[in-house]
Amino acid sequence: MDLWVDEFSQGQLIEGKPQPLPGFFVRSTAPIDMEEDECRPDDLVPTVSDVVESLYQNTRQNESYTGLVIQIHGYNTGIEKITQGGKQVEGRDYVREGWQKTWEYLNQQDLAISSKLNSFVYLGYRWPSESVPSNLKNAGKALPVILTLLFRGGVILAAIGLLLLLIFPTPIVDFLAAILIILGVATAMLVGTLFILRIIVYFRDSYRATNFGVPDLVEFIRQLDLGLVKRHINDSLFETVIQEVGERFKLPLDVLSKAVRKTWEAIETEPKYLSQYQDDFCSLLPALKQGSLSTVDDAVFLGIYDSLVRAKKPAYTAAEFQSAAKYWNREKPRIRLTFIGHSMGGFVTAQVIRILSDVFDPAAIGDSQSLEKLPPSHIGRTFLLGRLILISPDIPLTTIISGRTNFLRSALRRFEEAYLFSSEGDLALRLASTTANYFSFPASTRSHGFRLGNVSVNLPQQNVYGIVNFKQLISGKVDHLLNYISVQTLEQNTRSLQRDPSRKQDDKVNEESLAATKQDPESIADLFTYLDCTEYRDFTTYEKRHQKEINVLICEGQRSPLKFFNYAKLLKAYVDFSSDPGKGVGVDVHGGYFYGRLSNLLIYRLAFLGFQGLLDSLVFQPLTEWHSDSDAAQVDWQTKLKRAEALPKAERREEALKYFSWLCEQRKIQVAASPERYYVDVLGCNRAKVRAGILTREQHSDS
Repeated sequence: MDLWVDEFSQGQLIEGKPQPLPGFFVRSTAPIDMEEDECRPDDLVPTVSDVVESLYQNTRQNESYTGLVIQIHGYNTGIEKITQGGKQVEGRDYVREGWQKTWEYLNQQDLAISSKLNSFVYLGYRWPSESVPSNLKNAGKALPVILTLLFRGGVILAAIGLLLLLIFPTPIVDFLAAILIILGVATAMLVGTLFILRIIVYFRDSYRATNFGVPDLVEFIRQLDLGLVKRHINDSLFETVIQEVGERFKLPLDVLSKAVRKTWEAIETEPKYLSQYQDDFCSLLPALKQGSLSTVDDAVFLGIYDSLVRAKKPAYTAAEFQSAAKYWNREKPRIRLTFIGHSMGGFVTAQVIRILSDVFDPAAIGDSQSLEKLPPSHIGRTFLLGRLILISPDIPLTTIISGRTNFLRSALRRFEEAYLFSSEGDLALRLASTTANYFSFPASTRSHGFRLGNVSVNLPQQNVYGIVNFKQLISGKVDHLLNYISVQTLEQNTRSLQRDPSRKQDDKVNEESLAATKQDPESIADLFTYLDCTEYRDFTTYEKRHQKEINVLICEGQRSPLKFFNYAKLLKAYVDFSSDPGKGVGVDVHGGYFYGRLSNLLIYRLAFLGFQGLLDSLVFQPLTEWHSDSDAAQVDWQTKLKRAEALPKAERREEALKYFSWLCEQRKIQVAASPERYYVDVLGCNRAKVRAGILTREQHSDS
C-alpha cells in the first residue's frame, strides 16, 4: 500500500475548539504514467495511524454507533499542472478543495451531523485520475510503431491520390486516385480515432481505477482494520508510558498521547531503537516534531523513548489479536463503513466491496436451489458495511437486476442500506461512458449498454413526485421496484424494467427490456432506494447563481422523458458549464447533485445518519430556513413536526416520511423507496427478517 494521508482540519478551530468531525484526505501515490515516479507530496505527517486513532477514540467514547464515511471521486479529475523553474509541478487539486468544503459543511452547517460527537470520521479518497485532454505530446510519443506507420502511410496514400487528381485528370486515373484517397483517409482516421480515445482518458482512467485505485483503497481499509486491533492491544503500553512521562512533564493529555503514539509508531518497525540506542533515536526527532508536536521539547520525546524501551511491550501473538478483535464484537459496536461513490468512483466502490466481501463465508454460499444467501455485514475484525450511496455511478445497469449477469449481487446484500441518485439527462454517462463501453461491454442491445446513473423513476402514464410508491408501502403491499424504474431511450416508450408478459418474445420493445424472461426469486433491486433528480429544481451553491432557483441537472423548461432536441440543448449547456464552471452559465448534468441544497443534504445525511437518522433529523432539526414565513404549507408542516416530537417512534417517523416525500415533491425529485426502509426504519421491524423476505422465494411466492 502506497498512500499519502493529509488532514482537512489543518489546525482550524471553531470558537477555540477543534472541529467535531475529523476529516482526512487519502491519496494513492500511483503515478499518472508508468514512467513517472510515485507521487509523494509529504513523507511526514499525518499517517494511517492518525485515521486509526480518530476511529479508535470514537469507539472508546461512543457506546452506540461509530462510522467511517469514504467519498470517492469520478473520471476526468486530474490535478492541475503548472510550470515552475522550467519544470512541471502539481498545482491546484480541485477534488481536494471540494472535499475540504464538504468537510467544513459537515462541521459548520449541518447540525444534524456535527452534533453527533465522537460518531464519525470523514475520508476523501483520491485515486490517480487524469484530466481531459491527456498530454498530447506524450500521446504522440507513445503511439506504437505499427500505428505510426499506418497513419503516415494513410497520409501518403491520400496525398498521392490528390496529386494524381490534379496532375492527370483522366477517368481511369481519377478512379484510382479516389480509391487511394479513400484508403488513405480511412487508415489515417482509424489511427486518429485511437488517438482521440487515448486523449479523452476514459480507458486510461478505467485502468488506473482498476489496478491502482481499487487495490490501494482495499489495502488501506485492511491496514485500518489491523491498526485498530493493534491500537487496542497497545492500550496498556500507552497508558503506562503516559502515566510515567506525565508525572515528569506537564503537557495537555491529547498532546502527550499523540507524542507517545507517534514515538512508538516511529520505533516499532526498527528493533535497533528498542535497545537504548539514544543517539540513533535522536535522528528521528525532526520527523516526530511535526504539526501539533512541533513545540514539544526534545526531553519529552527522550523521556517517552526511555519509558517505551523499559516497558513490557506487546508480542502481537494470535491470542492477543483474537482477544482484541472481540472488543468490537462484545464490548463496542463495529465501525460502520459507508461509501459515497460518484461516477467512476461508483465503479471503484463496487470493485472494493467485491474484494472486501468474504467469499468463503458460509452465510454467503447458501443453497444453489433456494438462493438463501444472507451474508452478514461484517468486514474484517472491526468493520461492517453500513450504507452505499451511488451518485451517477458509471457501472452497468445490471447491477440492480437479479440474475447471472449481476456480478455484485453477493456484495450488495452485505450493505445495511443502499441509495442511488440518478438523472435521465446525465450526458456524461449517456454519451461518453456508453460510447466508450460499447467497445468492451458484452451487451447486444442499446438499453443494456446504459449505465446505472441513467435510471429514472416513473409511474406508467403519469409524472408523480415525492415517494411514488408511498401508498403501496403504507398499505402493506410490496411491489417490485422494477415496476417503478426505467431507462429511457429515444425510440422506446416503455417506462419499466420489468418484461411485459403480454408482448411476444420477438417484439422489439421486449428485446430492449432489462429484466430476464424467467422470474428470479431474488430482488436485489428492492434493496435500493432510488432518487431520480432529472427534474430536480432548487437553490444552488454556485457563486453566481446562489440566490436563484434553477433546474439543477437539466435546462430550464425541460421535462422527462427527454427527447433528441432536449439532449442537444443539454449538451450545449454542459459544454458551457465545463468550459468555465465559475462563470455562472450552463448545467452540470453529471455532478450537480453536490450543488443543490436538498440533494446535498440528502446525500450526506443518508451517508452519516442513515434513513432512520434522516427522518429523525427532519423532526428535531426542521429545515425552517429553506422557506419564507409566508409559505403556508411549510408553516403547517413545522406545526405537524413539532407535534410529532412527542409521538411514539413509529408514528413520529411515519410523519417525517410524509414530510420527506413532500420536500422531494416540492423539489421535483421522484423517489422509489425500498420496502426495507419503511419496514425497518419507520416501523422498526427486524432487519434480518425483512431482508430475508426480500432476498428469498418466500416474499415472492404469492406475487
